Amino acid sequence: MTTEIRKALKQDIPALCDIWKACFSDSDEYVKLFYDENFERIEVLALFVNEKPVSMINLLDASFADEKAHRKSKLIYATGTLPEHRKKGYMGALIEHVTDKAKKEDFALFLKPSSPSLIKYYKKYGFELDSYFRLITVTPNKKQDISASDLSYKEYNRMRDAHFSKAPYVKWQDEHLRWCAAENEYFNGKTLKLRQNGNEHFLMCYPEGRHLIISETDMSLTQIKELSGALCDMFSTEAIKAYVPDTFSEGERIVSSLVYNAELKNYYVNLILI
Repeated sequence: MTTEIRKALKQDIPALCDIWKACFSDSDEYVKLFYDENFERIEVLALFVNEKPVSMINLLDASFADEKAHRKSKLIYATGTLPEHRKKGYMGALIEHVTDKAKKEDFALFLKPSSPSLIKYYKKYGFELDSYFRLITVTPNKKQDISASDLSYKEYNRMRDAHFSKAPYVKWQDEHLRWCAAENEYFNGKTLKLRQNGNEHFLMCYPEGRHLIISETDMSLTQIKELSGALCDMFSTEAIKAYVPDTFSEGERIVSSLVYNAELKNYYVNLILI
């Protein structure tokens, strides 16, 4: 039996899809779409057994940024191992490979743990808890007047940078925003510019059952509440769940990022995919 860690090639995509589907509940169509749209812009590191990928880490380029500086970073996303190859240390070997690479090439790593138990797991490899979301739930008020139009991914990114760069945050390239908008649309969502009382706001959201899920917005809690009726009416939903920065005073506090090879600054981390 031979094992090696290396960058996956295009010919490996079907095997990567098999790993993904064995670890997550996403549809075949979604997983294929993710790699069709993104494989050329991301890096997939895999552990191969007898030349077949059995464990993988997807790496997406980003920056930790504020008004003064940018630091190159990579999001660790959709990690997984085939069930028959688990408990053999393969994922640990991949993580150590990636952290060694981060040190040698001087970039930061970050990830959102999919469960609380994984926080302890990643801490073993030097990751540190850095930041949180707030998840707020809003029952809609009566419908308010609102003007909404589709927002291009490039304009969304400009508005996003202008709003969040006042504090440490994760800055994304336009190509990542292109995919986020496309993914959001895949789940019947919209990327919108809202206009009310002479102000403009950005919003990325999608319906899920009776809730409208707001992935990201620059609106305040008061503004979300004021426009909740109009937004729920727009998407035929009954309530709103919104992921907002930890600076909000309400909502359930959820871990949004662990970081490696980076200062702890309570970075605002979002658009880490649905």
